[in-house]
Amino acid sequence: MKNQRLQIGMFLMSVFIGVSAIYADSEEEAKAAMEKDKTGTNPVNFKDEFRIYNEYMWLNTKGDGSQNVTTVEVRGRMLDGKLQLRARGRYTDVKADLNDDGKDEVNKNGIGDFDFRLLAVPYMDLKNMQAVAVGLEFFLPTASDPVLGSGTFSLGPQIFYAKFFKRGMFAPGLQYKYSVDEDVGRDKTDQVVIDLNLLIMAENKLSWFFTDPQIIIDNEKHTEYAIIDLEYGFMMKKWFDLPGQSVYIRPSFGIGVDRPSDASLELGYKFIF
Repeated sequence: MKNQRLQIGMFLMSVFIGVSAIYADSEEEAKAAMEKDKTGTNPVNFKDEFRIYNEYMWLNTKGDGSQNVTTVEVRGRMLDGKLQLRARGRYTDVKADLNDDGKDEVNKNGIGDFDFRLLAVPYMDLKNMQAVAVGLEFFLPTASDPVLGSGTFSLGPQIFYAKFFKRGMFAPGLQYKYSVDEDVGRDKTDQVVIDLNLLIMAENKLSWFFTDPQIIIDNEKHTEYAIIDLEYGFMMKKWFDLPGQSVYIRPSFGIGVDRPSDASLELGYKFIF
């Protein structure tokens, strides 16, 4: 079964690379306009980027539980901009009272899991203001302690549709995430993730509101839950004349009995080259 899953992943990868080559350098005028966008809010507008953000989560445990994750993320264009590579590394600190006895059964910190994604835009119709993106994510079990990671090597093929309007975008997406290999004693990964991304830009294009209702269906654990993100961001140029740099705040909350966290708060910084 593991070999079959790996073969499926490699097949998806070959299809993904082939599909990415379909996107041709047409619509020069639209590309010029996209080049001016330094907000980092358009997922099909590939840029060279650096991001760092910290998320503090209130965990859904019997007693008090929290997880603090600092993520460093870089994105880079490949194949003359037809392909984007995103890589993320994490440092995680987890404290949790699992039995509500006033003691933290879990108290660990260290390196978390690493992941990277290849993304392409095989279809873009600027006349009708729409596009389709396809990607493949690789999730690597690099955590320094079992508590800090999934313990699985997983693949996550994804597809999403983007519909643009004058001051924003609606981009629903679908991803299937499954494990190719697991550490001894760790659960397999078998999840369907549904994203409903909505972006609304301010009229001056210097600030934005973004929300991402996310539905997770875990076939391995037979659970379902949702996470709702609400983000407000703004370009630092408005105050400090720093082109290409922005900051944001993103509160979120979980829905469902099996939600991993009750709520979280993320603060982030982006630098678009």
